[in-house]
Amino acid sequence: MPTVSSQGEVRIPEPLLRALNIASGTEVDFEQQGNALVMRVVKLRKASRPEDGPKILNYHGSTVTLEEMEAAIRKGAEDSL
Repeated sequence: MPTVSSQGEVRIPEPLLRALNIASGTEVDFEQQGNALVMRVVKLRKASRPEDGPKILNYHGSTVTLEEMEAAIRKGAEDSL
């Protein structure tokens, strides 16, 4: 059974984290209801995916394929010899 730390922290059981899609950085709110403490998710933190990188970084330039990146790396390696 979880206990409260000296800093007021409580570890949320993993099954509840998964069921509610709660990840590090998710905003929550607390409310007292009688002698119960209710926690509500305020804003879910979306898990990032590699293809979301340009949007996360607010990049608006052109994109390249993986094949184009590999070709550029190969050319750079050849040019450095």
